[in-house]
Amino acid sequence: MRKAFGKLSSRVVAITDLTAAEVADWDGLCRTDHRLQSPFLSPYYSEAVASVRQGVFVCVLCRSDGQVGFFPFQFRDRAHQLLGAAERVGESMTDLCGVVAAPEFRIEPRELLAAAGLQSFYFTHLGEYQTNHGLGGERPEMALSLKLHGRPLRYWEHLRQVDRKLVTDTERLERQVERDFGPLRFRLAEANCNERLEYLMREKGRQYIRTGSRDIFAVPWKGALLRHLAAFNHPTCSGLLSTLVAGDVWLASHFGLRSGDLLHYWFPVYNYDLKRYSPGRLLMKQLIQCGPDLGIGLIDLGAGESFAKRKLSHGDAAYRVYRGTWHRPGLRSLVYRAARSLRWRLEARAHGEKG
Repeated sequence: MRKAFGKLSSRVVAITDLTAAEVADWDGLCRTDHRLQSPFLSPYYSEAVASVRQGVFVCVLCRSDGQVGFFPFQFRDRAHQLLGAAERVGESMTDLCGVVAAPEFRIEPRELLAAAGLQSFYFTHLGEYQTNHGLGGERPEMALSLKLHGRPLRYWEHLRQVDRKLVTDTERLERQVERDFGPLRFRLAEANCNERLEYLMREKGRQYIRTGSRDIFAVPWKGALLRHLAAFNHPTCSGLLSTLVAGDVWLASHFGLRSGDLLHYWFPVYNYDLKRYSPGRLLMKQLIQCGPDLGIGLIDLGAGESFAKRKLSHGDAAYRVYRGTWHRPGLRSLVYRAARSLRWRLEARAHGEKG
């Protein structure tokens, strides 16, 4: 169904019902605007999520001369769909969200919700550039990235100049792990990665449990999403599995997503029994040094200012992401907000009891 809002009209469809021309327009926006380079904003990422779970839609925003923007969203379940309460596609799996549109596009949150037929949209990881479209959030969080291109020296040598202790300590750990287990071997892009990916998800699940978090891969569609993306190869969204071993001993692995020359650092995991060697840091060093050989010029570390991220990036290319909820007035929105508030209180109480 198409809705009209002054000069702007909209059409909401299941992501799989987009026309080939619409997918090409969406993909073209991601290719031509560096702010939209994230693989999570690619139409193929939303299609991948839709291949493993239900409830993924897109609002196609149009003017008389054609499509001007795309707003992907999903419903957590049927109850949320009845309430018109949407969230970002892929929910906790997705590290960046927002409207994909030309830089000059402007829209207010309530107008966007009306165009999409929604009462509310809950989000985290809303890209900072969305404020240029008139879309904002609350509670900003810093995200970091590493620029590997455009430097007179390779990034690791640049890092040696700004944090010599970090670099020399990392190289000492490399020598030590080689003495104890054998030569380091790094595979930046595993050719046949099915078995390696399953191993990564099992180890990552153990890491979540060990740190008191929920194992996200216990939710079947989330593991299925990684399997789908690992086999997918498109310029704006493709999976990349990397592995670091010493001799015959596994040290660390990482599964990330590429879009052009950007690699999004997504699911790293390391050998917990060898944590004294800082295998996660050794893996990152290899990504930094070998990434440019595969055309990677930027590693997006995502949100969260961990000690390791700060040390490796030195604020190299910081940006903000936001969380919040957009609402339209109405009974369904009120019911959703009350239910969400109750859920937060119950979760806080349960957390307090465990503590």
